[in-house]
This record gives sequence, C-alpha cells and structure tokens, in this order.
Amino acid sequence: MTTFYKRLEHIFSNKKLGSSELVIKLNELYKAFQNENKVIKSSIPIISSKLGHFPSVSNYLVELNAIVSSNDKVRLVKFFKDFSKNELTKYEKIFNELFNSIKKTKNIITVSRSGTVLNILKLWKSINKNLRVVVCESRPMYEGRLLAEDLLKIGLKVEVITDSAMSLYVPKVDAAIIGADSVLKNGNVINKTGSKSLALLCKECKKPFYVVATQSKFSNRKIFKPKKEDPDEIWTKKHNNLKVSNIYFEEISNKLITKIFTD
Repeated sequence: MTTFYKRLEHIFSNKKLGSSELVIKLNELYKAFQNENKVIKSSIPIISSKLGHFPSVSNYLVELNAIVSSNDKVRLVKFFKDFSKNELTKYEKIFNELFNSIKKTKNIITVSRSGTVLNILKLWKSINKNLRVVVCESRPMYEGRLLAEDLLKIGLKVEVITDSAMSLYVPKVDAAIIGADSVLKNGNVINKTGSKSLALLCKECKKPFYVVATQSKFSNRKIFKPKKEDPDEIWTKKHNNLKVSNIYFEEISNKLITKIFTD
C-alpha cells in the first residue's frame, strides 16, 4: 500500500472529525500528492463510496474530478492551494452573519464536535473573552470532549456535561449553536444524535437554536435514513435477548431551528 493510501485509510478510520474537517484533511492529502495524477483519479471513486454521503465531501470530489479530467495542472495546483484558505473565509462570513443575533450572548450550549462551530467560537473569542460554552460529551465517540480540548486551548471557559443532563442546562444558557453534517433540500438538518433533543429543549425553554453550516453542506437529498454503526462502541455484552443500537446521526426538523447561518 502506498503512503497516499495509508494516509487515506487513516482519514477513513477517523470517526471523530466533522465533515468539513474531513474535506480539509483530504485536500491536504491531495496537495501533498498533487503530481500523482493517476493516484488522484483512482482515489476519487474510493473516497466517494466511503464518504460521499457527506455533501461537503461529495461537492469537493465533483469539483476535483472536473479539474482532474481537464488535465489542467495549473488549475489543479491552484485548487488545492486555495481550498483551505477559502474555508477560513467561509467561517468569517458565517460569523459575520451570526453576530447580530448573538452579540449579547454570554452562555451557549452545543453538542458533538463541529469544525464550523469551533472556528466560529475562535472568532467569537476575539470579541467576547468571557464567553462560556457548555459541551455535551456526545457518546459513544465522545466528540464533545475533543471540542472541549480545542476550546480550552484557545482560552474559553468550558463545562462538559453528559448528553442526558442537557435538560438541566438549557434553561441556564442564552442559546444553542450546532454544526451540520448536511442540510436537506427541505431545510431539515442532519447532525449527531442528541441534536434533536437539544432542539426540542430549546423550543420548550424558548431559547434560540442556531445552526452554522457552509454552503458545501447543503444537499439535494430530501430523505435521510439513519444508519446503524458498530454496537460494540456502546456495549460489548452479548445475549440472545439483548439488542444494542448505535446510531450516529439524526434529522432535526427546520421547524425546531431558529435560523441556519451560512456563507
């Protein structure tokens, strides 16, 4: 196995990164092998079969495939070079759109680990150093803990809670902000399980529930089908009468969402 595919397998096995971060990792990999045209071409369908269900990945691969097919080397190098820089610009645009709604906000709650939320909070921290973030730990992979680690590094005040304790905290915060793995054509959002519970609690407590997502997350799909993951991530116990279900993502109705902010 070549170094390229070893690094690609590492990306495939990382179930803790958000889809926007996966795309950036893919772009970094491609940039390192930008002179290997055959490798790039042969890897696109493989990545599509593994990660193509994420709109951000699918959109990236469609654009990449068009450039590779054109055999325009200059355009390809520019594409890889500009991609990550353009992603940061997108976060700035989202934050500017969001700011009018959150400028008086001091306490927020979020679930899982979204690269978009992380970058929004980095920008927010430069304006409000006293911002406090409550993070649901997000079982079974505990992505919330990873987000908390990232937020601590930039100096934010963080409180990590269990997912089931969110009802105790929503009344105390000013708003909830989550990312999105995808946004369906009907405006419903797909995100880590726990997101819908958070949205319902915000509705009950009359707290705004915001979603931040780049345009690359918007999909033409109308239907979402939950997929069951490895049950051993939750519990390894085996019994004839026991069934363990592990579902990563769920659908949040647009009726529960105060607003979706995008670039």
